[in-house]
Amino acid sequence: MSSNNIEIEAKVLLSKKDYERLLANIPFNPQVKVQENYFLDSEDRELKKYGMLVRLRRREGRNKLTMKAPLSEGLLDKSQMLTDEETNALLENNIFPRGDILDFLEILHIDSARFQILAELTTERYEGIYEGFEINISKNIYSGTVDYELECDSDSAFNSQNTLRSLCDHFDIKYEPNVLSKETRAINAAQKAKQK
Repeated sequence: MSSNNIEIEAKVLLSKKDYERLLANIPFNPQVKVQENYFLDSEDRELKKYGMLVRLRRREGRNKLTMKAPLSEGLLDKSQMLTDEETNALLENNIFPRGDILDFLEILHIDSARFQILAELTTERYEGIYEGFEINISKNIYSGTVDYELECDSDSAFNSQNTLRSLCDHFDIKYEPNVLSKETRAINAAQKAKQK
């Protein structure tokens, strides 16, 4: 099973103090969603050159492979569910599963056999609604680093950014859009750790 979506989101990095304050004052769903993320690319970062991302996410016993590619506004988000066997083959033997994502990569002449896991990141995520839009707040753990992030997904960049700006203003948090994705932060930290 695969799906295509257009994802338009805005994000803000938070201090631990602001993260805890928002968790205490916004009615997020109390059920934390823990997800393990594995970011794949070739050693020479071929996907990055295209502005693309390939991620394997394990959450609640489900395995989801996602590819994101830039659009004029937002991202094309192609996803497919993987079996445990496909997931293990990818993680342990670098065997990329057949499906829409591989087909798309092959159209661009990107060789998935060159991919490797460049970084791992665990996210503890709470989801909620603010001013009618989906928001989530996350604690991200990767390469000995912990950071905190607030995110809004909506139908336009304008709505996502305005919702986050309004929320930050309400809680007296400096609104500073985060332009570095979790993937970029995790890979940068993993590469720094490897150089030590």
